[in-house]
Order: sequence, then structure tokens, then C-alpha cells
Amino acid sequence: MTNELTDIVAVFDALSNETRLNIFRILVKHSKEGITPTEISQLMNDLPRNTLSFHLSLMSNVGLCFYQKKGKQIFYKPNCNQIKKITRFLLTDCCNGGCSC
Repeated sequence: MTNELTDIVAVFDALSNETRLNIFRILVKHSKEGITPTEISQLMNDLPRNTLSFHLSLMSNVGLCFYQKKGKQIFYKPNCNQIKKITRFLLTDCCNGGCSC
């Protein structure tokens, strides 16, 4: 549980930053097709490329997102397995294990 707990804390730490939380929400909204860093930057009022790259790298390192190359473009998507893992962790003891949330 310690490694799992450490991983979960890292995810919450990453999402505790307003910019990363906004990026994550954008990734979720575009989860089916993915989204390029350029598109993310535009949706975030032209967030500088190096700043966006830093945030995406950190989020990728904790398992919140991943990228796929299609030709010369890179598309980011949320890691739904990680999201489900975090949700299960949060709701494990909800309603004596019979959570209906």
C-alpha cells in the first residue's frame, strides 16, 4: 500500500496546481481524440510552450496523461486507468464498501 499511496499522493500533488488542473480538465474533454499542445495552449490563453511542456511532463510522470505521436503531431490524452485507480482509492470505504456514488 505504501507505493500505491505514494503514487496517489503524487497525483493529488500534481492536480493541486491550478494550471495543471485546468490542463487535466482540457485533456478529459478531449479524451476520445486527444489534443495537441498547441491546442491546449490556445485554450489556456496562449500559455507559453515551455510552461505547458513542464506541466504536461510532470502530469505524464505521475501517470495522469500520456501522448501518442501521429505523424509529426503529438496528441495528449488522460490516463483513464489512473483516474479509475484514484477514484477507487477515494471511494473504497464509502458507504461501508457499497458505494453507490
